[in-house]
Amino acid sequence: MEFKINNDNWQIKELNKEKMRELWNEITGEDTCVFGLTVKTSQIIFLNSDICKQQKIKTLKHELAHCYIWEYGLYYANEDEETVCEIVAKSNDFINEVVEKYKKAIEESE
Repeated sequence: MEFKINNDNWQIKELNKEKMRELWNEITGEDTCVFGLTVKTSQIIFLNSDICKQQKIKTLKHELAHCYIWEYGLYYANEDEETVCEIVAKSNDFINEVVEKYKKAIEESE
């Protein structure tokens, strides 16, 4: 699935557990299983295809927050309560819009 944020095109792709582990290891050097990964330089959010639908949605919301922070230059901010509240307040509509599109895409592919 594709979506646009701040005039940039992003993709959401699913990979199985082993491919996710390989990608994580390639990027971080760590050998562990992950539910999701945002690759900012490629503008791709990867989701683990082997997790249940409910966990995919939770993971997608988390990864979209990384995407939002990157796109709007908030990655330099201190992680205090006010900053987190500001990020959530500004990103909520965007995150929900992309999640709803993703849910629809999943339902259509079933």
